[in-house]
Amino acid sequence: MGSPVWISHRGFCQDHEENSAQAFRAACAIGFEHLETDLRTTADGHIVLAHDPTMERLTGATHTIESSPRTLLEKMSLRGGEKLLFFDQFLQEFAGLAWIFDIKPESALRTIDALLPWWSMPEYQDFFQHRVRFLFWDKAHQAHLLRSKPAARCMARMEQCRRAAVACVLGLPRWSSIEPGVTYALPVRYKGVELLRPAVLARYRQRSARVMGYLPATDAEARRALAAGVDEILTDGRKLA
Repeated sequence: MGSPVWISHRGFCQDHEENSAQAFRAACAIGFEHLETDLRTTADGHIVLAHDPTMERLTGATHTIESSPRTLLEKMSLRGGEKLLFFDQFLQEFAGLAWIFDIKPESALRTIDALLPWWSMPEYQDFFQHRVRFLFWDKAHQAHLLRSKPAARCMARMEQCRRAAVACVLGLPRWSSIEPGVTYALPVRYKGVELLRPAVLARYRQRSARVMGYLPATDAEARRALAAGVDEILTDGRKLA
């Protein structure tokens, strides 16, 4: 097994707002080549990189992204002075990197439909086929994408991750429904139970699945994830040497 892949969660946000171009540039500057972001769709069909359904946490405004037009959202400044990043702007600068797209459920179907025209463009086909993985929160939304793009790479949904974790911790991996080749997110611990243990990860590997260490809160937790043998680490911080 090679070195784990380090993935920057919403970009490096210590000095910049999450999911902004500045946060992604900062992540690249400290060595990340694989990042994660969140996709939503505006009222007029533009994809925007944003985690929350409203702008309240990042701007103080109560506007809902899905009910707001791009022209309104473009005028807003995030608390750090950055602007929201729209998908057309994102592709121009960051299509050379590897990505996880977290498709937020409030506008998931519209987001998928808005992505497909970009996918059909020859200059972006390699990006979508080889550099992007999708995370869905609803099985129906994932199925909607796979009907049009059956080769799309999808990560395990949250309910799949929980079911697999419980089964593997209890030593019942045959009940886990683990799918080969799929990546499952696993926190260091859940409700006081240590999850990232070599014996637990071995049960995923028996089914040729991958395990992501999910958002270790400290360097010590990240080191435990590394010691357990995770394939990937999703982090809010820096890579550990």
